[in-house]
Amino acid sequence: MEPTSVRIGMMDSTRPGLVMTLPARHLTHWQRFRRAMSRMMIVSGIALFVSNFMLLVVPAPHLHLCSLPLSIIIGPLVAYVSWRQRALLGATEVACARCRKPVSVPENQPGWPARMNCLHCGIMVELTLAT
Repeated sequence: MEPTSVRIGMMDSTRPGLVMTLPARHLTHWQRFRRAMSRMMIVSGIALFVSNFMLLVVPAPHLHLCSLPLSIIIGPLVAYVSWRQRALLGATEVACARCRKPVSVPENQPGWPARMNCLHCGIMVELTLAT
């Protein structure tokens, strides 16, 4: 993970945020494509398995007619969301922009913008790439 400068701000404020350096791993196009395709296959496979299992267990055709298209649509949606994630942040702590208490960033948190709640004041903390 390479150090990257980020801007820490609040979602509902126009106040200037804090700037600090966090460890981040920027994903290449190939890594993003592989992540998206593997997640799509896993989610679509599990959804199709559950849909077919429900057909055997629950004899309701309308349930199967609704769950089959849903399982086919949900995989590409998950792939699109995974494709949009350009960086993964490392585990660290940042200061809240309002109360200045530490907010933990979990390992492999998708970035730009990364959002998490402060446990002390409840505000949404947003991490964006500093330019």
